[in-house]
Amino acid sequence: MKVFREMVRSTAMGADAIDHLMPYVEDEGLMQVMREQRETLHGFLCTAKGELTADEAEEAEGGKLSKTMLKASSTVSAMLNSDTSHLARMLIEGYETGIVSMQKCVNEMQKEHDEVPVCAKDLLKTYDKHIRALRKFL
Repeated sequence: MKVFREMVRSTAMGADAIDHLMPYVEDEGLMQVMREQRETLHGFLCTAKGELTADEAEEAEGGKLSKTMLKASSTVSAMLNSDTSHLARMLIEGYETGIVSMQKCVNEMQKEHDEVPVCAKDLLKTYDKHIRALRKFL
């Protein structure tokens, strides 16, 4: 199902982005929030992967090139500016991208009168919650 592939793509990318930024975080509060958010993303990732075949899940996570590009982009940005506010903003922008892609899938499913999995709705709510938690670091 397309929504589970999108969940895998989105949560894997989010967890990877957090991992790439962790070495640049100096604020203990932000570090703790990021750790908690990474664990939450891994939970959704496992749930979504459970609904796909191994090949589908691997394909949804993206290829090495896209992962390398994400790592290079986030690392360079964090190296140039490791201010707590900048790192929080980077994560917020990532969550906003995840919301847009997930909401598109949900809207398509609703348009086709398909049942939207509860975990997809929960992921959207979680992204909003994560953004709210990061706002205090801006």
